[in-house]
Amino acid sequence: MSQSAASQIRDTGATALDLDDLAPLDSTSAMPLYMQLAERLSTPLRMNQAALVGRALPTEAQCMEHFGISRPTVRQAMAHLVSTGLVTRGRGRGTFVAPERLNHDVSLAFEDEMRAARKTIRFRLLSRSTHPATAEVEERLGVAPGTPVEHIERLRLLDDEAFAHEQRFVPVEIGRHVTRQMLEEMAIISLLTTALGRAPARITNTVRCIPAEPRIARLLAVRPSTPLLQTEHVYYAVTGAPLLYGAVRFHGERFQFTLDSPIQTAPVFRS
Repeated sequence: MSQSAASQIRDTGATALDLDDLAPLDSTSAMPLYMQLAERLSTPLRMNQAALVGRALPTEAQCMEHFGISRPTVRQAMAHLVSTGLVTRGRGRGTFVAPERLNHDVSLAFEDEMRAARKTIRFRLLSRSTHPATAEVEERLGVAPGTPVEHIERLRLLDDEAFAHEQRFVPVEIGRHVTRQMLEEMAIISLLTTALGRAPARITNTVRCIPAEPRIARLLAVRPSTPLLQTEHVYYAVTGAPLLYGAVRFHGERFQFTLDSPIQTAPVFRS
């Protein structure tokens, strides 16, 4: 559990739910017992998660006794609830209802979504430097070996809590139009639009889970090796020229992506 998430988890002394209110498990069902337990627990939590944040779930021992199941079954159920963002677990502390995950529709600008939700977005500039592009940056930006590029590193703050770490690489001819004030105030699309005089036309984005390396863990106030969601991306001009390559790492336990896209199917050929 991250330190920032932990700051929102406070044991109120009241439990999140009463086991007597839940339906018994069905040992004859094809659904595994741990999934049944996870479903029984998750239904009332989802209905009122915001109001229940910080309240403790029944202990493993209580669940074992009430439902007549083993400890591994209870732990599997709790692990499932953790993966869905409903609860968070602390070693020696117990299991608590977690703050609701922030959802990001990848077709929209993250900052616009958060401002619409009345959340404050700020940026802290960590470093800015120019150096020869690495092989990876050369490939993504389409520059010749040894070409100087500008490296920009920022911390993204959501309601004054470190929420994401940004690492960006831009050609120096674009970087010279980017001021410190822009870096401290603007989201990346607005920044590129201001620097270029026109908005980027396209973005490719790869999302994957990575462990937090020690330095990034310190910046995001999480334990080393905590799973982070990373978006690795390239922005392109209308001409197809790469404008920026970078990656943003988010708190995995507090953030999720949504993509609504039409399904494309290959034509069926019949002999």
